[in-house]
Amino acid sequence: MLNFSRSLDDSRNAYNHKCEETLYGSLPYSVRATKKGGVPCVVESRKHTKVVVLSNIEGDATALLSALQKKLGTGGVCKGKSIEVQGEHHLEKVKNFCLTSGCVVGASKQNKAAAAAAETQKKNKNTKNKTDMASTKTKPLIDVTKLLSSKEVKGMKPAELKDHLSARQLSTQGNKKELVSRLMHFLQQN
Repeated sequence: MLNFSRSLDDSRNAYNHKCEETLYGSLPYSVRATKKGGVPCVVESRKHTKVVVLSNIEGDATALLSALQKKLGTGGVCKGKSIEVQGEHHLEKVKNFCLTSGCVVGASKQNKAAAAAAETQKKNKNTKNKTDMASTKTKPLIDVTKLLSSKEVKGMKPAELKDHLSARQLSTQGNKKELVSRLMHFLQQN
């Protein structure tokens, strides 16, 4: 009789483990959606600050907290089956993270689509900013053959002086006075 009860307990544990794997997917945690299919996430007031509270967490809540902290770069605390993240401005970021990572069980298609759209919009914005920054970083070509007057050289800003010096393969170290004298010396010799 004892062996039968052990094997029954072992089979129950195996069944529960399989249920947990299918429930959580590859993640060690999941979040149960609200009745309307949203993320159970609200802003609550504490003594002197406001926090975002994510509730209905099943599984390893500390792993979810760790993932949120890495994504948001903020502090937080795990309290039972809920997580508190510092700062009320993280509300939408927490919702989008939960929906895009796939840890919300029972989320509506509308909420998932909105989170995916926000994520792609963010990626497009980041790539646009990178291309804009790359295009603004290109320095204008300096015409080395053009003769410069001493008044033009003295009126240049240090960044312009350095551009002219580097175009002529001269050192760009020093303050403005040294840069002006170096460029003027080179122009007088040539």
